[in-house]
Parts: sequence; C-alpha cells; structure tokens
Amino acid sequence: MAYIKEIVNKKGVSYQVNIRAAGYKPVYKTFKGDKAKTRAKKWASIVEGQMNDGTYKEMPDILNIQEREQIDTIETLIAYFRKNVAPERYASPEKYNAMFDWWISHIGSIKIHNLSSSIISGYKEILRTEPIKKGKKKIATRSNNTVNKYLMCLSAILTYAVKELEIIEVNPCSNVATLPKSKGRERFLTLDEIELFLGACKEHSQMVYIFALISISTGARYSEVLHLKVENIDYQNSQIHYLNTKNKENRGVPIDPDILRLLKNYLVENKIESGNIFRAKRNDGEYPYIKGILEKIIKDTNIKNFHIHDIRHTTASYIAMNGGSLLDIAEILGHKSLVMARRYSHLTKKHTATVLNNVTTKILPEI
Repeated sequence: MAYIKEIVNKKGVSYQVNIRAAGYKPVYKTFKGDKAKTRAKKWASIVEGQMNDGTYKEMPDILNIQEREQIDTIETLIAYFRKNVAPERYASPEKYNAMFDWWISHIGSIKIHNLSSSIISGYKEILRTEPIKKGKKKIATRSNNTVNKYLMCLSAILTYAVKELEIIEVNPCSNVATLPKSKGRERFLTLDEIELFLGACKEHSQMVYIFALISISTGARYSEVLHLKVENIDYQNSQIHYLNTKNKENRGVPIDPDILRLLKNYLVENKIESGNIFRAKRNDGEYPYIKGILEKIIKDTNIKNFHIHDIRHTTASYIAMNGGSLLDIAEILGHKSLVMARRYSHLTKKHTATVLNNVTTKILPEI
C-alpha cells in the first residue's frame, strides 16, 4: 500500500511516498519542486505495480536512502561513486582521482537527467585538444588511449547510476564513440643498452639493481614489482607470484636462480623478513620512488626514446625473438587476451616459419 505525505517547512512543500508491500522492505522517496505531488503519485503507482507483479528490484542495504536522494548532479554522483564504490571495485582507486576531478570541474554542475551523449562528445573533444603539462616545461595533448580512459571512467559511474542506483534509465556515454587506439610502443632495449642500464642501476644501489633485474627478467609492470612482498617469493619452485594485478588475476612467473639468490641475500642483509621487499629508507610504511631513479638513470646513460614501461616491452620482445609464442608472452606478462601480445607477432615470424618448415619436411614426400 502506498501513502503520500505532504511536508511543509521553511524550504517549501514536499511529498514523501511511503510504500509497504508484503515480501519487500519499506520504500521511501521524497519529491520536491515543480509538480512534486504529480510525480510522487506517478512514481508510487509504478513501484507499487512492480511490487505486485514481482518485477521490482530492491535497493542493496549498503545504499543510504537519504544519501541517494541527494544525488542529483554529476558532481554528487561522482562523489558518491568515489566514496562508496571505487574503494571496493578497484585495487588502486587513487589512480582515478585525476579523472574524477576533471569531470567534476567540467560537467559537475549538470543535472544527471540533463547529461546527454552530445554533451559528453563535446567534452571528449576538449579532452583530446586541451594543452596539458608534462614535466616542468613540456606542453602536450592527451593521447587517444588516455582520452578513452577518461570516457570509460565516466561510463562506469553512469552505468552504476543506471543499474544500481536506478537514477537514470540509459547511460548517455554508451552512445559516445571512443577514439581509435594508437599503435602500441615497440621500443625495446638492445643487449648493449641492457648492459649499460643494469650497470648504472647496480652503481646506484642494490635495491634499484634488484628491482631492475626482476623487471627485465619477468616482464612485470612497474607497480607489480614495486608491491612485491617477501611472501610472494617461491624459492622452492624459483617463481615470483604477482597478486591482484591490473587484470585482477594472480600469476606466477619463473625467475632466474641467480637473480633469486641476489634477492635472498638482499633481504637478509637488510633484515627484511616479511612484508614489502622494496621500502623507503626514511619510512618503512612507504614505497620508495624507484620510478624517478630509473628515469634519471635512463637520462644519464643517454638511452634515447625509452620509458619505464618499455622494460616490459623489452622482456616480451626477447621472448618472441627466442622462440616464445604469443601465448607464452600473454601468460608471462599477464595479458588477459592475445590481442595485446600481437604487437610482437612480427618478432615470432622467423621462429614460426622454422617450425612450419620442419613439419612440412617431415610430412610431405620429396618434391
């Protein structure tokens, strides 16, 4: 049964709907503004009808009804998502803060019901063309991949508004086309550059040297190596286990016994028995900024056009050049599909040709 109560106070007149039906928790909703009573009656009729025919979806207990009712603009929606959803959904929710802030600053004041695909498309163009700072002096624009990440971030928030908050019926981002993906980088270190790079890392410190060795030998992402713990080392099987990775999967990667021996000695010498392998000297609770050190080493050794993430490409490239398949690359690097690994297909062609020629020789008669 639905009850509609008129509430009059300093803020004006509002109408609170209270619906109680067998098999469902009580539902409340307050309507304010233009035609509030009409809208309240219409909503009550729809919800009561859904309860009667069994199609009504109850709100999860974690949602605070009053808090939900205050979500009316894009800013309040993003704020709710950032506070209540992102910490549970993402391993590193802080990575999305810049995206949350950008959308709030540009479309935060827009009412959720008024956000359209055309509005989002307009801001997609701003994302693509607006100048941004890279470093102290360099001015650049965002790559297509970065723009797409911003769009996917907004789309995830709007999808939540549709499916779980039920504030809107359609995600306007679903009709906005993403930009074509740029070709992935294929830069990898030559053998001479690897020797030069590792030599400089060793000269800097034992910690940076071991970090670089693990990165190159396992092809792991920078964050995966940085967050390694003593408990992730499998000495018996000579493996390192990367947990809760970018793809939300765990994987074990073989590691060279000599590197494993150096790592074990490093842990003993630094009295690290558990927890983080790589630690800031001033504060054991913080991770060291190894990325900055590696970037300086790359600059000082004059290794041109090389980024930290290219260490990962280096591992994959040498796996391919030494007979590894695309499946091998995907499994070692933690790609969820073979699509990402296909950028190394040109390096596997020689090995593939050799394998096929050997098979052909064995199965065909002399020609």
